[in-house]
Amino acid sequence: MNSSDQKKLYSLRADASALGGLLESPAKALPTLAAVSLPPVGGFAMARSGAFTADEIISCSSAYTRVSGQECCEDGSAAILVTAVVEDLNILEVVRADRIVTQLAINLSDQSEAIGFCVSGTVFEGLRIAGHACHATLNQELQRPHDGKTAVGLTWEQARQAGRVQGESLLNDFKDGSEDAHRWVVSRHRRMTSGPTAPGGGYALASVVDRLQVAGGCRSHGHIIDIPGFGQILLGELLVSCDAVQLIGIRAQLSCCPVRGRFTVDAVGGGGTGDN
Repeated sequence: MNSSDQKKLYSLRADASALGGLLESPAKALPTLAAVSLPPVGGFAMARSGAFTADEIISCSSAYTRVSGQECCEDGSAAILVTAVVEDLNILEVVRADRIVTQLAINLSDQSEAIGFCVSGTVFEGLRIAGHACHATLNQELQRPHDGKTAVGLTWEQARQAGRVQGESLLNDFKDGSEDAHRWVVSRHRRMTSGPTAPGGGYALASVVDRLQVAGGCRSHGHIIDIPGFGQILLGELLVSCDAVQLIGIRAQLSCCPVRGRFTVDAVGGGGTGDN
């Protein structure tokens, strides 16, 4: 075999779903809309769903997902693009949006052990909470487009730094709230402020959303919206490890009686490993 043929071989991973989850009351598993995954060798795949409703609890007019990936012969890297789109989202008439898009561009470099990513294209269009417009301010550091000069893009360390700042703000913000709310945010988001066990070790938790402007009796804390009598909505959650990235457009936790459940809207993720 020629030395030029001895390039790094990747096993690529990418998946996306437009909507899915579980209703606890009434007990019902939601179908996973427009689920798609990428073959390990790369390629292209997409899925589309028409209008959908689950007992008028959650609905959308259409949804689609798309994954693609390939090795780049020029520099020995690999590139992945994952997209999920939901249009006319309606959750119990309380959370509505014209269009939500999550998108991840992921780079695996032959010259670096670090995974790189970019979230450009992720948007929350026409988001309304309890009948009021809700404006999401995106984190500028995480929103930076890929500069095209390297195969890396944003890194795990940059996600960890952004998440640490966001986590400290969340913990301080919830100190004046109810005991249950403070206990919940501490148990779930303290990891955002914890240091890594080793350089590049563990995973980083952050959000592409820094803050939200809400009205109508709702409260926002960073990327979290607390809606009385409804539950919590978490926007733009980003989870980054040494070899994978996941981005969730909306994570909904319904805690109102008689409707309770958990589901996600526009979940995308990907990564990969290569031989040495």
